[in-house]
Amino acid sequence: MISCQFDDGETSACIVLRPNRSWTWRANVYFIGSLMAVSLTMAAVFSARGFWMILPFTVLEISVLTACLYYCVRRTHTTEVLRLNRDALIFERGIRRPVLHLELERYFTRFFVRPAHHPWYKKRIELKCRDRALEVGEFLSDDEKDELVRDLRQIIHRLDSLPPTAC
Repeated sequence: MISCQFDDGETSACIVLRPNRSWTWRANVYFIGSLMAVSLTMAAVFSARGFWMILPFTVLEISVLTACLYYCVRRTHTTEVLRLNRDALIFERGIRRPVLHLELERYFTRFFVRPAHHPWYKKRIELKCRDRALEVGEFLSDDEKDELVRDLRQIIHRLDSLPPTAC
């Protein structure tokens, strides 16, 4: 998901990138709960018949499934923020707060769009400034990446076409 805002008063722009979230955490809890109920019921039946070793493996299975779902849902909460103004580009990435914060000079910063080498892979949008390079929006679909490129072109054009400020 891409959210783009341009502020004419401050001559700056802000682009917020978030991955698509197909399910909420509550829906995942219901899913885990239903699987847990079915698995523990079957394990209890087998335990009552003397096959008690099924019970620890059922608990292990549910624990691994819960950990994997938590990891996947946590990754869908990653947010990337690009702030552009006349002189600087600020890139931030994090889940609850920015973990990565880069302040780059806009004059030396370039965006590169790398096409996919194979139809199974996605194209890449790279941000490069002198000796630093990082991928922007790796979680976006190809259509969303095209939209991001269009938005970036418009913002950069608007920032470049502003009249110079007096010192």
